[in-house]
Amino acid sequence: MAHKREVGSLYVVATPIGNLGDITLRALEIFKEVDLVLCESAKETRSLFSKLEITTPVLALYKDSSETPFANVLDQLKVGKSMALVSDAGTPGVSDPGSQMVRIAREKGIRIVPVPGASALTALLSVSGFQVNPTYFLGFLSEKPSKKRRELERASEIDGLVVFYESVHKLPRLYPMLEELFPETEVLVGRELTKTFEEVLYYANPRELAKDPPNAKGEFVFLLNHRKKTLKGNSDSSDM
Repeated sequence: MAHKREVGSLYVVATPIGNLGDITLRALEIFKEVDLVLCESAKETRSLFSKLEITTPVLALYKDSSETPFANVLDQLKVGKSMALVSDAGTPGVSDPGSQMVRIAREKGIRIVPVPGASALTALLSVSGFQVNPTYFLGFLSEKPSKKRRELERASEIDGLVVFYESVHKLPRLYPMLEELFPETEVLVGRELTKTFEEVLYYANPRELAKDPPNAKGEFVFLLNHRKKTLKGNSDSSDM
């Protein structure tokens, strides 16, 4: 079905997290039709657009702490120009700076249109085999060890799944925290999801993870099945 562009709208568009084939037809249509694409990194987005043969101009959008954040962009939207918002990879606003732009645009009466697609969060949830409600998503854990520990301590109090992203060079500090705070919790690790060297690794508990950790290269998503009561078989009665 052909897409009809809405004038003066901000499209929040998901892009592939690794495999270029995960771009949607709707995303391609919007990228070609909008006046400007707002992005996290102009270099990353231009590289993607080169592969997709998209020539629409891009503008890097940094966090704006001024009294009138994103004034120039908002003025263009108000007079009828349409724009797309993307992150470096995946769905904008999930764990990147894009949420500020979306919030302010909504406050100014700009129409916000979600264009769903790839997400490392939903990708790992979909292959977990665990009941996913409730899920506690932490995004990227804090850079500071003390704050990271507090984040994980709070997460250890919930009854459900805990999902977070972690940078590869911080993994050695993460594993001891998981052993202490989630000693009997099942762990699923997604490494380089949708990419050539993709791995989805299951560990019965963090001790097993520490004994045989995944290759410390690439991007990581961790899922902790921190349910107080293990659910057997197909016990998810929620509607699809």
